[in-house]
Amino acid sequence: MEIYKTIWNKILDSEKIAIISHLNPDGDALGSSLSLYSILKKIGKEVNIVNVTSPLPHFLDFLPNYNEIQNRVPEKYDLMISCDCGSFDRLGIEERPPFLINIDHHISNTNFGDINLVEDAVSTSQVIFRLLKDIGVNIDKESAICLYTALVTDSGNFQYDNVDSEAFEMAAELLRCGVESGYVAKMLFERDRVEKLKFLSKALETLELFLEQKVACVEITKEMFEVTGATKNDSEGLVNMIRKVESVEVAMVLREEEEGVKVSLRSKNYVDVSKIAVKFGGGGHIRASGATIKGKGFEEIKNMILEELKGEL
Repeated sequence: MEIYKTIWNKILDSEKIAIISHLNPDGDALGSSLSLYSILKKIGKEVNIVNVTSPLPHFLDFLPNYNEIQNRVPEKYDLMISCDCGSFDRLGIEERPPFLINIDHHISNTNFGDINLVEDAVSTSQVIFRLLKDIGVNIDKESAICLYTALVTDSGNFQYDNVDSEAFEMAAELLRCGVESGYVAKMLFERDRVEKLKFLSKALETLELFLEQKVACVEITKEMFEVTGATKNDSEGLVNMIRKVESVEVAMVLREEEEGVKVSLRSKNYVDVSKIAVKFGGGGHIRASGATIKGKGFEEIKNMILEELKGEL
């Protein structure tokens, strides 16, 4: 594809490159970023990898070059590559870069880059994989581990309904590059901290069901983190957990933050939660979206979203 060549030529023409991903990064954000970091370092580029969130997710610390991630953008660089971010404000930086390539798979992406590679895909890592394959770049084991981790986490371990044969073919090729699927699974899913379990216990005490038990809601306060020693990253899988309730179609988690209340929405079968998230200034995917709402409390936000859901359930 022509846009792949344009992006690769821009990378080759740049001397200093900064790779960045969205605030409160997930496996796709860091996996995609680290895969590109590995590739670009090996072709001789001066590369910095950035995420302004602190601390970074503990469960991803096994990824190659994880310790190279910095929490601020370098003073001088020619090109910034954004991975898995739907809008510029989600990067957590203020200054516009000299040139920005935006690589993403969110349907609500605002196309904030100078070049925008936004494709329908299971994960941003799948978009990067397509780019690398089209250009003919060799995917080494380090990069393959990062791409595979990103794919596994953003596909819900291959459970989501947008997973197709292309995703499995990508996974198979990454395994041929040296990825050990069992190792990645253990690192991702079998290393919960005690603090996380204590936090989940407190958070689940707030579980409520609405609209004939089709909507599940959990509220997370800052105090829950302080009391248990957990971090924001420990709350990331909670919304998927409550979606597992048999009667539930939409899961909603409200998390208190300094700048407002972060709302995470997930649906199971038929509700397009991205439409609801967009109404509140957010976005995402049909089955997984979110927004941050300022100046309102849990109860008001909950009622606003439930009102929107009445016509969908």
